[in-house]
Amino acid sequence: MKIYLKNGISTELPDRNNRCGPETIFPTKQILKHVRSANIGPLMDRSCPLAFIFASHLVVVAIAALSGSPLTVACLLITDAALTMFRILYERLAAGRPQTGSPPATDPYNLLEDLHDAVVDKRGRVPVLDSMPPVYPRNIPYVVESCILLYPLLVVAFPVWLFSPSGTLSVLAIPGIAIIAAKHFVFIQARVSAGVYETASSRRIRRNRSLLLVALLSGGAVAVLSTVSVPAATMVAATAVAAPWVLFDCRQAGLGPWLPVMGGDAVDRPISTPRGQPHTTFAHDKRAVRQHAFGGGFLYALYTGLSVMLPSVILAVSTHAYWLALAMVVLLPVFLILPASALVVWIGESHMEYRLYDNGIVAYDTYLNTVQWVAPVEDVRFVSATDPTPLWRSSLGLPDKGLILQIERVTGETIEIRRLTDAKGFERAYRYL
Repeated sequence: MKIYLKNGISTELPDRNNRCGPETIFPTKQILKHVRSANIGPLMDRSCPLAFIFASHLVVVAIAALSGSPLTVACLLITDAALTMFRILYERLAAGRPQTGSPPATDPYNLLEDLHDAVVDKRGRVPVLDSMPPVYPRNIPYVVESCILLYPLLVVAFPVWLFSPSGTLSVLAIPGIAIIAAKHFVFIQARVSAGVYETASSRRIRRNRSLLLVALLSGGAVAVLSTVSVPAATMVAATAVAAPWVLFDCRQAGLGPWLPVMGGDAVDRPISTPRGQPHTTFAHDKRAVRQHAFGGGFLYALYTGLSVMLPSVILAVSTHAYWLALAMVVLLPVFLILPASALVVWIGESHMEYRLYDNGIVAYDTYLNTVQWVAPVEDVRFVSATDPTPLWRSSLGLPDKGLILQIERVTGETIEIRRLTDAKGFERAYRYL
């Protein structure tokens, strides 16, 4: 039986902004420090994102008037949609509070359950950049459940491109892409300034329906722009499709009525860890973890490719866009699904250590520098290393599946640890505690 331990604590990482260094001609860090202490948080939270929202859409309308190319405007809106989806998924990763309630959604056959179990109870966070919020590995399953919705949506939304807006791609799209990217960066900075990520849970900070709205807005925009045949009408069409985008961006930035609820109910509770030095430490077999990660990633990539093969081939044959079948069935699973799945499994096990103390067992992640769980001696009924290899595999001379370390608690719950370097040694060491 698998156990999900919810009583954990994330250690705080040191603030990189406190590092000492030589003074420069423009002391940027000192200026930013005074700016942060000037209590301009509300201004950053509302005025700055609002200015970038209107500036980005005004630039799109201006580019439409100057270039007269519906294709250029469509590319800008599709770029905005792609960046919006990426920001939503990143914000789900950056939510600081644990998610409660129903477990992460998987596929109908629960093939992704092992992938979710690898990190769904992880404690700790990974810093990204000084100006960006850190990400939490335990939120990866909730990003995966969004991608499950997004992946078939890409196949369904492909016929939108058949409208093919007229015109040529203008060089004026470059400044438009720059200000659109700046808008999303300001969105994140405003949320950091308001402390939203620290108090939000993964499902509440951005909901799945936001991805659906982005797909509908971008698909509708391309459909409207495809009807434009006169360059002079491009600005009118760009203004019409920009109006709903402005409302959507305002809600995403926390402006106006019907604001989204982002706060999480649960918090990480502290764990009481044993004092002193551990008697001994055991870790995972890195080679076995790599093989398991690659094997799991290959299966997920194969499953993804097979699940979209039929609709991709039908669309490719009907539209003569054979690159679609290649991209959806081969390239995307091999170059995205496989490495991403393998990375998730690797994060779950590769840096785990199991430390034996006089009064308990401590699971510690050396990369995240965070205690994952503690099993006090009085709560442990027994510890055993079992061989899950069926008799028929041994009789045929097939390789075994490795020993599984089982830690059974007095409550009847069992913790299973696989791919340890020395499971029998762990069992013997625990007996001498």
